Amino acid sequence: MNDTIGLLIGFTLTLMIYSYVIGDNPLFRLAVNILVGASGGYAGVVVLRAVILPVFAQLTANPVSVHTFLWLVPILLALLLILQRLPGFAWLGDNALALMVGVGSAVALVGAITGTLLPQVLHFGDNVDLGLLEGIIVAVLTVCTLFTFYFTGSKTESGEWKRPLWLRGIVPIGQTVLMITFGFLFATIISTSLVLLTQRIDYYFTQLMQLLS
Repeated sequence: MNDTIGLLIGFTLTLMIYSYVIGDNPLFRLAVNILVGASGGYAGVVVLRAVILPVFAQLTANPVSVHTFLWLVPILLALLLILQRLPGFAWLGDNALALMVGVGSAVALVGAITGTLLPQVLHFGDNVDLGLLEGIIVAVLTVCTLFTFYFTGSKTESGEWKRPLWLRGIVPIGQTVLMITFGFLFATIISTSLVLLTQRIDYYFTQLMQLLS
């Protein structure tokens, strides 16, 4: 009985999600809200059990250890981020947010260098002929794409913002690479959605046949 109820609920929510095909409607928004709410609740429970409760247990078990003092740093930063919701104390949260963005940007930059650029440069010495040419092209296109996110510029006398002159020929190349990449990702999402739809239809058809039998 429970399996049948779960099957009916899942089938109903699936229809509500795919009702977006005929346009935005209350059923689709309700299903999305249920999905977001359930995901947020699950994430909150996971954070509570895997992060907050273990930290609290460690703080109460040995409040004077070195690890306890190290945990005070992320706790303080989290509290400062919460203060952003208060107009009079929002400036305190800005510092924590700036630190988080700075660390994230640094990690992303190091990852791009060590995970993309450096392996491609090292790949040059291991390949010749066509492999070397392909590596050079990929490296150049990667650099052009990274420079697309270089937003430093200057304003003209008319107030128009312009990039530095040496970037104006590089940025269109990077933008073209991004458009091709996003187009490929969009096509992949569409094909994946069709595969998921086929799987859901097959799943519910199989379950229905089992119930009827």
